[in-house]
Amino acid sequence: MRNLKKILCVLLAVLMLCGCMGTVAFANDDHPEHDICHPDPGIGTTGTFNAINYNVDGLPIPPSETADGKDAFADSFIIGQKLNAMNYDIVAIQEDFNYDLYLRDQMTNYVNKTDDYDNIIARHQSDHAGGVPLGDGLNIFSRYYMYNCDRVTWEQSAGILTDGSDQLTYKGIQVTTIELAKGYYLDVYNIHVDAYSGEESVAARQAQFTQLANYIKKHSVYDETTGTYDHAVLVTGDFNANIYKEEEEKGDAIVKNLLEAAHLNDAWAVKTINSIEENPENYDAYYYYAEHTNLTYTQAWGHYDSVERFCYASGNGIKISCDTFAYKQIKDDSGRSLSDHSAAIATFTWEIVEKAQDIGHNHDEENTQQNQSFLLKFLNYIASIIRAIGLLLQDYMNWGSLSL
Repeated sequence: MRNLKKILCVLLAVLMLCGCMGTVAFANDDHPEHDICHPDPGIGTTGTFNAINYNVDGLPIPPSETADGKDAFADSFIIGQKLNAMNYDIVAIQEDFNYDLYLRDQMTNYVNKTDDYDNIIARHQSDHAGGVPLGDGLNIFSRYYMYNCDRVTWEQSAGILTDGSDQLTYKGIQVTTIELAKGYYLDVYNIHVDAYSGEESVAARQAQFTQLANYIKKHSVYDETTGTYDHAVLVTGDFNANIYKEEEEKGDAIVKNLLEAAHLNDAWAVKTINSIEENPENYDAYYYYAEHTNLTYTQAWGHYDSVERFCYASGNGIKISCDTFAYKQIKDDSGRSLSDHSAAIATFTWEIVEKAQDIGHNHDEENTQQNQSFLLKFLNYIASIIRAIGLLLQDYMNWGSLSL
């Protein structure tokens, strides 16, 4: 039945191509109070920001084909309203596919500023990448100005009609830069990692964490001599991995391949494990805790070490620390959960400190306009459809094993 749903999902997405190709209409922002100010900071200047990460479960599957009767179309309106009312400084979402426009329309606290010619001059939301199977389902909304929005697809993935069908969408990395204080930046990474526990999926997940670590160190400019990033770093998303599985024979290697490799701290662990809270880069404590936790998968999901995370690192001249971290179920007025995932929420404090050196980041002031022409979008969508058909043909031999 799961495979049947995936096939229906792909076919429905192709039929909904016209709907997916519609671009979001950005209105003028008449609410300057939505913009966070950037005064000239001095040494010792501090501030705070909060963030929420949520997999909105937005696959275009008819309610009759879902286990709980979820209506992704109707829920998109409610989720948008809920997220807007929460008014977090940074909002990262995954599986935001075919109903993005309806969710986005409710988020009036995150409207782009445009000039008289509808060109975006101050960005507060990323452009939609497209529905299934055309997009990656990743989007970021921010009360801060956003710069240099970019997307990167995983180099290794697993599963076409099996193991979560991860190859049927462009899962990967989304990154944008926000300015916490004048001249001090935070690179926000939003990711969706391969799911499922098969051998190929686990190997793909490990490779994806390695790719992400390498990309972060290059994009946010990690200086090996000083051990410092030029920009502060915040990584969030659906990791589809748990620290408590780290020491298993086929563990996801999230600590070794990402946290340790990219010199990151994990908010959940920092607020949970005493030895890490005292020394966030004590990676041995991650392994020790994973080995002695004895949590089951069911106990961990949405309550303890779940798949939604916030990982972070300080930057050159700006120190980041985590104040609070928690998981939250987002529900409608009847008490029904709006997604099969919990949201992760966190608050952070930043402080301006002495710079280690002037590293010289080369993309701080690039323009914020990320619009593509209609022709380029159309050609990208056609290429995506051809890619999806090619993947299905490549996996043709698996069709005979489907349980219809």
